[in-house]
Formats: sequence, structure tokens, C-alpha cells
Amino acid sequence: MVKRLFIILVFCTSLPVLASGAARAAATEWASVHGGAVRLIASGPLQDGTYKAGIEFSMEPGWHTYWRFPGEAGIPPMIDFEASKNVQKSDVMFPVPSRYDDGFSSSIVYHDAVVLPVIVTPEDVGEPIDLSLSMFFGICKDICVPGDANLSLSLSPDSKTDALATKLIDRDLELVPAAMSNAAPKVLSLDAETTDKGHQFLITAEVSETVEIDLFAEGPEGSYIALPVLLQRDGAQATWSLSSRGLVQSETGSSLTFVLVDGDTAVETKTEVPPELLPKTD
Repeated sequence: MVKRLFIILVFCTSLPVLASGAARAAATEWASVHGGAVRLIASGPLQDGTYKAGIEFSMEPGWHTYWRFPGEAGIPPMIDFEASKNVQKSDVMFPVPSRYDDGFSSSIVYHDAVVLPVIVTPEDVGEPIDLSLSMFFGICKDICVPGDANLSLSLSPDSKTDALATKLIDRDLELVPAAMSNAAPKVLSLDAETTDKGHQFLITAEVSETVEIDLFAEGPEGSYIALPVLLQRDGAQATWSLSSRGLVQSETGSSLTFVLVDGDTAVETKTEVPPELLPKTD
């Protein structure tokens, strides 16, 4: 709670320090902020009715920015493409993130460099598009610095392919979790229990027996929950505990979106949490 209040204070009192950039090319200029920078890139011509673009972050050593759900504390990226022209939709995707614990709270972050792939669908495939991004995000080390960026690119069906942008976008597109299927890895069950540590969920998953595994959890908007803790791993099954503290709930229940990482494979699934699995409220 102390760190959340600190972040909110920084958020409210700091002036944005990022510059805006515009370009008719495969990449905008870098918009810089203390600890890092961000730009908008695109791979080139229209393919299968869509363009591949990306929001590229570059961070100095020790700095991080946040996944779409920050965990117990942090500023998730607020991304807006509403000012774009000839764009039917722009789907922002999030590669597998990392855990971060500062001794006070646990967060879900990206370090060093990451590209958030964006699949852009034009309204009229025969006409150029103006892809305009407005974004607010947090970047942290010993302090958290909020910043905003306004970036735009013009893309057309006959644009030239940019090899570097294509490589960067495809690299992190491969790290975006797939929808969970009936094959492993997969979440098998969600239960709940109350112990001397409070109310917690128990998540059991089928995983590989030899590779590194991890689990991330995302609550409904307004939630600030910790990261799942691995309790046991027995062969092809693993069980995590997850505190329900900070999870937004209603009379009809709540929801949890899980990203299960199994070596080089990651899958995502959303699970509805019925009221009987939630902590009792007075």
C-alpha cells in the first residue's frame, strides 16, 4: 500500500518528459524518458489484410516497465489508437513478462527491451492508413517516472518491407501466449481455501516435467493482486497459491486470467471465479 501511494504521488506530480514523434517511415524517432525510450515501428506492406506494427521499449539497465496488469503495484500502459485514420481495429499483444519483487510488493514487468506487437486492420485495404498512438506508461528503478508519447506512422499497401522492424516484431510476437487448448500445458483446476495466511486460491496445472515453469494472474479492472506462489511440483502437475487480497469482486463473482509458462511455450486462459470460491465479506 505504501508503494502504491508513492507511485500515485509520482504519477500526479511529475510532468511528462517524452517528446512526440511523427514519420512517414517504418519507425518513428525515439521518444525519450529518464531510464528509457519508446517508438512506434512497422514491418512494411499489407499482408493478409493487416499490417504488423509494434510499440518498442528500450530501457537502461535496472529499469523496467509494466505488463498490461502490473501486479500489486505499478502503472500499466494506457494505449490509445483512436486518432488513427482508415483503421478498423488495432490489436495490441503482450509477450510473456517477468516477475519483479522490490521487497515490498511483487509486480509483472518487462526489462531491457520489448516490442508489443500490434496487428492493424484497415477499413479500406486499398488506401493508406495513418497509425496514431497516444500512450501513458510507467518506467521504474529506484523511482517510478510516468511519461506520455504521441507517435504516428503512415502505412500503405505498397510500403517497402523493413527487415529490422520485421525481425523485432516477429521476435516478440512469438512470445505472445497462445489460447489454452486441451493439450498441455494447461490449467486443470481452480480451488480456494482459508488458512492462517488468509484466503487464497489454489491453481493446479499440467506442465512439462523438466523445463522451467511460471504462472501469472490478472484480475478484473481495479484489482491489485500478488503473483502466484509455486507450492509443489510433482511430475507433470504443479500447484500455485494466489492470495485473493486486492481482487475486485461482485455479487456474481470475479474472474482471473492466467498466463501459464512452460519452457518456451506460454498459454493464456480466462477463468470465472464463482462467489463460493471468493472470501466472505461482511
